[in-house]
Amino acid sequence: MSATVCRGHTTRVAEGVALYVNDEEWEYHMTLDQDVRPNAVRSALDAIRAMGLEPLDEDEGEPFFLYDGRIRMELARFDNFEGAA
Repeated sequence: MSATVCRGHTTRVAEGVALYVNDEEWEYHMTLDQDVRPNAVRSALDAIRAMGLEPLDEDEGEPFFLYDGRIRMELARFDNFEGAA
C-alpha cells in the first residue's frame, strides 16, 4: 500500500515566468528566467494578484537566485476585503 503525495502544480503565467501553487501546503512562488523582460514581470504580477497571491514583503522574504541563475520570489495568499459590507 502506497501513500498518496499531493503536489502542487506549475503554470507559465507570462513569457519567462512560472508560477508554483500548492494550496494544501500553503506553498507559492514565482520563478523568473534570467532573460525575462520587465513587461512580462508586470503581466505575471497582475496575473498572480488576480489569483489572490502577492509577493512577500521585504521583511518577510526577499527574492533569491537559484543555482541556474533564475530568480525565485516567494508568494502568499491575501484576503481582499474591498467592497465587503
